[in-house]
Amino acid sequence: MLRTIRSVVPEPNYQLRLTYADGEIIVVDFTPIIQRGGVFAPLSDPAFFSQVSIGERGRYIQWPGELDFCADALWLEGHTGEGQASNAQEEPASR
Repeated sequence: MLRTIRSVVPEPNYQLRLTYADGEIIVVDFTPIIQRGGVFAPLSDPAFFSQVSIGERGRYIQWPGELDFCADALWLEGHTGEGQASNAQEEPASR
């Protein structure tokens, strides 16, 4: 199943709150990625980190300079280990 991201919100401590098209919400901690350095080093600047946006058709998130992460890989990251990410289900809207 191809997952698509509906919204991305930067949070404190280099975390992103991602809402998927099915309503699932996950929070991904980017600290371990930032600590790798190299191409990920710009993410350590809070002003740069907050420039995250959703890519074409919600299939990835991106930052300026062609730095991007796949929606499916982020979803998997959000479902592995408590320390790396957490997930929650969004409350259904009243009709």
